[in-house]
Amino acid sequence: MSKDLHQFIAQEEEKRPGSLIRVKDRIDCNRHETIAFLNHLDLRGQYKMVLFENVPALNGEPSAFSLFYNPWVTRQFCADSLGMGDLKSSMDLSLEVAKRELQPGEVETIPPGKAPCKEVVLKGAQADLRMLPIPMHHKDDVGPYLTMACAMKSLDDKFYDVTFTKNMYYAPQRMSFSAHPHHHLEAMTTEYEKKNKRAPVIVILGHHPAFFLSTCCMTPYGNNDYLTASAFLQEPLRLTPSETWGQDFLVPADAEVIIEGEVPPHVREKQNPFGEILGYYQVEMKVPVIEVTAITYRKNAMVGDCWPGQMDHWNLGSIPKEGSVFNVIKKTVPGIQAIHLPASGCGRVICYLSIKKEFINDPTKAAMQAFVEMPNLKLAVVVDHDVDVFNEREVMWAVGTRTHWDKDVEIIRKVQSFRGWLGDAVAIIDATKPLDVEWPKRNEVPEDAMKRVDVSKYVS
Repeated sequence: MSKDLHQFIAQEEEKRPGSLIRVKDRIDCNRHETIAFLNHLDLRGQYKMVLFENVPALNGEPSAFSLFYNPWVTRQFCADSLGMGDLKSSMDLSLEVAKRELQPGEVETIPPGKAPCKEVVLKGAQADLRMLPIPMHHKDDVGPYLTMACAMKSLDDKFYDVTFTKNMYYAPQRMSFSAHPHHHLEAMTTEYEKKNKRAPVIVILGHHPAFFLSTCCMTPYGNNDYLTASAFLQEPLRLTPSETWGQDFLVPADAEVIIEGEVPPHVREKQNPFGEILGYYQVEMKVPVIEVTAITYRKNAMVGDCWPGQMDHWNLGSIPKEGSVFNVIKKTVPGIQAIHLPASGCGRVICYLSIKKEFINDPTKAAMQAFVEMPNLKLAVVVDHDVDVFNEREVMWAVGTRTHWDKDVEIIRKVQSFRGWLGDAVAIIDATKPLDVEWPKRNEVPEDAMKRVDVSKYVS
């Protein structure tokens, strides 16, 4: 059986009882209630997946779809999606992502009649976005948004790019297309516009969590993201012809819901404010639009949604980047041990790196490579390999005890440009011990004593 969202949920409910909350009471996603429910869990420190089984569609009628949240809210859930078992180290997950990003993948094309995503097919006027649950997320959001991944196919090179973005509802067959300048999707849209062609695009509203993790790797433009998804799933990605373009555009056969549409050239409409990943509202801007041509879905489909600017969103974006950037830094700083984009930096603007330092300039080289790879990154803290980058207390301990403020802190101007309000300067804190100075030995508890002592009957 091919991997899909239903299979993943069944696996987690069996392997980790209590990891998923099934909400059968009516929760009104049109009135922010799904997000309020998640916020209550977050305030209680309850990191669980949630399936809202009784939500209204955008038109207010009972929805045929449920809403699914939080498959990436813990690193363990992410590891489960990759079939890794219980995590012994957080870095093991990043290294697994780094490995799979480099693996070749395969695709398998199956006929529409065998594709789960084609169990129901709606075209023309029947393809009405209002039949879907399209939630309201934050208080001052300008309207309802879908928050999952869009996929396009290059006009010339025939590769597929899958990118997380958002789509604001405009009308029954019209929504925004948030293809930003830093997105590969913007480059692909421009390809079509140069030739005055309508660009085909799909919105994938639900699939196995490993499929979506793969889309957040920092692969270069021209990478076939369908093959990367296959590597993450560790099986061929099943594809099937689209309703609108047939064999010319293949869609993921095991997706929950797929919206097909076209981007008309040189058309831009307003969207935002919208509460985004850094915890602020994104300002009003003009973006391309999608004109919907078809909606296909499986029976009992679950629409995936993401609560922006929270742990599920941060893990989704940061863990693949940890793997991607590890691969890049390893080429120039072989002593790289671990990398973490912590929640304190929204999985974007702060990075902790641990290295086995061989040369005095290794910390600077590692940090600068991270800034090049991640356009939102503002601060890189580099520590020695004896410091756990996934333990912020340890990182701050290293900063406090190993940093000489007069020579180990560097500010470099005019590096970043993606979010202007964040500023263009970046900072490096070198919290590694110098190579040419004797340093006090770190306190340590004997490992054999740790193994002899068992506290499990005293604490849960």
